[in-house]
Amino acid sequence: MEKTKEIKEALLKQMDGDSAGASDVNKTSAKEIIEKHKTQLKRRKWIAVISWLITFVYVVALYDLKNYVLNNSIENVFTNNEFWLIRYSDLTMIVVVIISILLTYLVYAKSKTLTMLQICSRLAGIEEQLKKISQSR
Repeated sequence: MEKTKEIKEALLKQMDGDSAGASDVNKTSAKEIIEKHKTQLKRRKWIAVISWLITFVYVVALYDLKNYVLNNSIENVFTNNEFWLIRYSDLTMIVVVIISILLTYLVYAKSKTLTMLQICSRLAGIEEQLKKISQSR
């Protein structure tokens, strides 16, 4: 029992020696980092929303165009090169959807990173409070 108390006291002394005077710097830098991540998250959310809107408009426009082409004679509407563009539009649609999905995943990943940073910041605050309590004893 006494050895555990000695180890505990030694660890507390080491922790106190390592963190002397650095707590204020850590708090301000943590806030700055969290704010930076919040602004990046907002930016990524807007980019993802815009990409999904573009995807939706592209799919609707492509659907309408294909219906028009299939219901009407394409000889008077499109040249041969334009017809090939319509044939490859399905591939483009898949690429646009994949890009939107990747951007949505980036928003999710940044959100998780921000959550973990906030948890770490709160735990650091709790650690500082525990150090103060242990010093006052």
